[in-house]
Amino acid sequence: MIELVVSVCMLDQPSRCREVRLNFEGESVTAGQCMMSGQIEMAKWIGEHPNWVIRKWRCGIAGQFANL
Repeated sequence: MIELVVSVCMLDQPSRCREVRLNFEGESVTAGQCMMSGQIEMAKWIGEHPNWVIRKWRCGIAGQFANL
């Protein structure tokens, strides 16, 4: 499974940040497909969480990235 890891920060408190993990279901999803469709998933997430801003993001195998 591919995982999209998004670093987000509060708009009114830029030092308050966290990581959000969005998983892509299915074995056939590649990291390249995650990079392409990840932007759509991030736009959906921001639409549901308007008080947050995306600082950086990356794709990889689920569980590969450590929590910061």
